[in-house]
Amino acid sequence: MGSICICQSKANQNSIKTKIVIVGLESSGKTALFEYIRIGNFVQTEPTEGYNVNFNNKDFLIFDLAGKTPNLWQHYYQNTDGIIFMIDSTNKGKLQEVKQQLIKLNRDIEFLNIGVLILFNKQDLEHLDFQVLLEECGVEKNLQFQKAWQMCSCKTGEGIEEGIKKLVFLIKKQQTTVQNQQQIT
Repeated sequence: MGSICICQSKANQNSIKTKIVIVGLESSGKTALFEYIRIGNFVQTEPTEGYNVNFNNKDFLIFDLAGKTPNLWQHYYQNTDGIIFMIDSTNKGKLQEVKQQLIKLNRDIEFLNIGVLILFNKQDLEHLDFQVLLEECGVEKNLQFQKAWQMCSCKTGEGIEEGIKKLVFLIKKQQTTVQNQQQIT
C-alpha cells in the first residue's frame, strides 16, 4: 500500500519539515496512526513508553507521545505546526477525561500558532454517535483554537488521509495568518 499520500499537500512550503505532534489518552490509537502514516497500513502496536518520532518522512517530523503522561505533552508544543488529538470513539467512560485534556490543550496552546485535528478513531468498531462525541468532549463549545475533526479507523485507514488534509489546510491557514500579521507590522 505504501506510505499515506500526504506529500502533495505539503503544509510548509519551505524546506523545513512541518512538525506534527500526536496526543490522546491511552489506547486511543496514536501509535497505530503514527505507524499508518509512516508505512501506509495498519500494524499491531504496543503502548508507547515516552514517545516515538519519525524523521524519515520527507515533509513531516512526527512525534507520537505516550497517553499515560499528558502532563508532559505541553513540552512538545513549542515550534509545532499541528497537533492531532486522538479520541477512542468506542469508550464513553473516558469522554470526561478527554474533555478535560482538550480544555488543558486549549490553555497550553492559547498563544501558539497551531492547528489541531481531532480524530475520532475506531470507526470500524461499535462506536458512539458523532454528535454525542462532539458534545461530550466539548469540541465545539470549549475549544478556541483553529480545529478540524474527522471520524477515522487506523485499522482500515478510513478517514486518515481526509483528516491529514484537513490538518494541512489548517496549518497553511495559520501560516498565512502569521505572514499577513508580520507584513502589517
